[in-house]
Amino acid sequence: MTRLYDKIVHATINPCQDERRIFSEALTAAQNGYRVEIFALKVPEIEEITVLSDIIIQRIPIKYWRGGPLKFLTFNWKLFWKLLGKDFNILHVHDLWVLPATVVVAIFKKCKLVYDSHEFARGLEIFQQKRLSGKIWALTEKLLIKRVDVILTINSYHKQLFLETYPHIPQPEVIMNFPSRRSIPNYNNLPKFHSRRNIVLYQGIFKNHRGLKQLIKAMVNVNSGSLELIGSGEIETSLRELVKILRLNEKVIFRGRIDWNQLLKHSSNAKAGLVLFEPVGLNYRYASPNKFFEYVMAGTPVIVSNIIPFKDFITLYEVGVLVDLASEDSIALAIEKFLTDEKNWLKYHQNCLKAREVWNWEFQEQKLIDLYLINTENK
Repeated sequence: MTRLYDKIVHATINPCQDERRIFSEALTAAQNGYRVEIFALKVPEIEEITVLSDIIIQRIPIKYWRGGPLKFLTFNWKLFWKLLGKDFNILHVHDLWVLPATVVVAIFKKCKLVYDSHEFARGLEIFQQKRLSGKIWALTEKLLIKRVDVILTINSYHKQLFLETYPHIPQPEVIMNFPSRRSIPNYNNLPKFHSRRNIVLYQGIFKNHRGLKQLIKAMVNVNSGSLELIGSGEIETSLRELVKILRLNEKVIFRGRIDWNQLLKHSSNAKAGLVLFEPVGLNYRYASPNKFFEYVMAGTPVIVSNIIPFKDFITLYEVGVLVDLASEDSIALAIEKFLTDEKNWLKYHQNCLKAREVWNWEFQEQKLIDLYLINTENK
């Protein structure tokens, strides 16, 4: 049974503005009687302190917030002193970048340490592009992971990667990136085909290896609707330039960033959602991103690239179609069919409604609470 005096602190080097996984975990703990606080990175456009349903998100300001080694050193140093002055018995940390400070804090405080790996660190580009930094971080994880009490991964493929890399670690637990049923206001009354806008939707970060340039080029051969892009990122300028060159200003619309708790509303008004990861590196090859499951939760069929997890999901419930990223015609045909063929759309829409009865946060949260309880009692 959860005790009201138990406190969980989450720590991340992200600004924690749109982190649905962290928010889901934090809200679940709060609803089960835990006191919860989140420490994150302060960046100029975000307030230092915000509140999410009585959960305080405190962002730590540092001089080198843009990146580089000093970002990680200064953030871990400040995080260490912040945590040292707090009382808690579970420290839930997100990704490798905050493990140095939090492992030391956990040793001092004799609290439980949960290592939540959103990505498999050794599969990140830094380990290939910046060899020295990669070796330092690889050694850091190898040394510190021995001090972790619970390891969480996003799917069974990431779990296997951890076990192959570190054979003697505790058995990792899989907590999937499923959205909550509660996160969509019209859960039992979703718009049907003709009530939806005649658009396909991309939500997420604008960065390389997400099929965005292929997607925009494919829109040249789409005649029946438009593409909306929600988000921002490092390649936004080049994407806008590509749209201009191809004269697609009427077909490709940039909507900017939208608050995380409003995204499902937009998803439920589109006729298809797009997740086009390229299989470059382990994290893209074995991805199972929030956006895939958010589209399904909204009853919106998906158009996805042919990576292994997407193929598994489509085989299991047929909530959408796989496309060949090397063929812009393949992407265009899939988009056109979802925009125009009501019978085809309805088949996949109904499959989404079946899948979301399993792919939802409510099926994950009790597992998380059980892990908290078991590991607190054993500390």
